[in-house]
Amino acid sequence: MLVLGANGLIGSAIAERLERAGHAVVLAMRHVTEDAGPGRRVALDLARPCQDQWMDVLRTVDVVVNAAGIFRETDGASFEQVHVSGPCTLFALAAAAGVTRIVQISALGAHAQAATAYWRSKAAGDACVAAFPGRGVVVRPSLVFAESGTSTRLFLALAAQPLIALPDGGRQRVQPIHLDDLLDGVTALVEHPDPPAVIEAVGPAPLTFAGYLRTLATQMGQRLRVLPAPAWAVRLAVRWPIPGLAQILEADALRMLEAGNHGDAAPWQALLARPLRPATRFLAPGARDDVRRAAHLRVLLPILRTANSLMWLVTAWVSAFVYPVQASVELLQRAHVPDALALPSLYGAAALDALLGLAVWRPRWRRAAYCAQLGLIAFYTLVISLWLPEYWAHPYGPVLKNLPVLALIYALLKLDAPDGHRLR
Repeated sequence: MLVLGANGLIGSAIAERLERAGHAVVLAMRHVTEDAGPGRRVALDLARPCQDQWMDVLRTVDVVVNAAGIFRETDGASFEQVHVSGPCTLFALAAAAGVTRIVQISALGAHAQAATAYWRSKAAGDACVAAFPGRGVVVRPSLVFAESGTSTRLFLALAAQPLIALPDGGRQRVQPIHLDDLLDGVTALVEHPDPPAVIEAVGPAPLTFAGYLRTLATQMGQRLRVLPAPAWAVRLAVRWPIPGLAQILEADALRMLEAGNHGDAAPWQALLARPLRPATRFLAPGARDDVRRAAHLRVLLPILRTANSLMWLVTAWVSAFVYPVQASVELLQRAHVPDALALPSLYGAAALDALLGLAVWRPRWRRAAYCAQLGLIAFYTLVISLWLPEYWAHPYGPVLKNLPVLALIYALLKLDAPDGHRLR
């Protein structure tokens, strides 16, 4: 069988579960990677149809599971391409190639008059499944809990705080489902002799969004208080999303949350032939401490990055425009900087500080910026130690403070740099 979207969390997890169930799996992905999961890998980009190539792959499978999807449009991938025209072309080719079954991972709330383009595009793709001449199944999941998932990590980070403000106090209704329950249901649908045309994949019972976050907080050993967010603050946050919270502060995400995300759990539970896992048992036993620490770090990292950036930017401003120029020149002269180079050194160092303070906000530059910061502070410390050693004994500790600053930057290098061990 062919699994589309095998680069993503749900697609790769479905492929792995089907492989474990004894199915031969072909993983279709936009960019082929070696760590995407089991089975044979093929490049298949729904945004760029290639009918001959697609037919070659489709002739080798009897089932297609489409878990491909995007939540935000980009220049190279629109909702129309990834959710509608690409899948519809693929499903038509699948019928011609002799594929007997399609399982489409859609979204709860998808319909033609939905509030967001994301939902409407999902509904349009679902209509093509309904037109498929073989067996077509549309699975519409609610919020999926997966510890490695982007939205789950965000919710855990929110739940780990002592106090948060949510739109309407978090009274919106959701019905989250655990990833394992979703995977078991999809596996059952692949094998079911007479699957339903449309089925909602939801947890056992609906709860408010605030209640869901409190449930996660309790499992992490935390206590969460929720306040209603003022309407002006929500509008401001939508216009200028806060880093790390963009997923729930986008206009479409807020519309989807306001519309609610719950359904009938009975069909999915019947499909599994066992009870669904309640939200109160989403976290694995023994994982509480690790999950809580990771959740705190996801909130702390942007705070630490902001503090780092402000330190360099304010230092640049003070050096260039606030601290007396003559006093700065005298310090440079004591450090054996030639008179002709004193002012260029002063303003060049200030410009470099400003650049390092801004560079941490560009993911591609972040690692280099942290490394440069470490090197520059080490250089400054060496110069001061050689020619201005009295600053080591200063009562305000201006040089001693370099030690915790170096430790902070090194921690950011390891945890926040894109090619390091960053907690995304």
